[in-house]
Amino acid sequence: MRNNNELSLKDLIYDFVNKSGKQKLYADRMVMDKWPEYVGEICAQQSKCISLKNGVMKVQVPNAAMRFELAGQKSTIIARINADYAMPVVKDILFF
Repeated sequence: MRNNNELSLKDLIYDFVNKSGKQKLYADRMVMDKWPEYVGEICAQQSKCISLKNGVMKVQVPNAAMRFELAGQKSTIIARINADYAMPVVKDILFF
């Protein structure tokens, strides 16, 4: 039987991750790994997520036409990414 002051292991781990700041790092890594899900397979094949730091994602796109198309969809992509997380992970995307 649990006392009122006892927490489950899941709650303790969640509290530790939140207090240590590791949740943001985990979310950043997940966003980079899930890049193909956010832009689609065709766009993902022609682009590469290089980094995500301080809410700014840098994406390398060698094809100028694809870079223009992705830049036009930037706000949609940012909204799609941030919808998956409790906190805003991406504030801006730089395509180069």
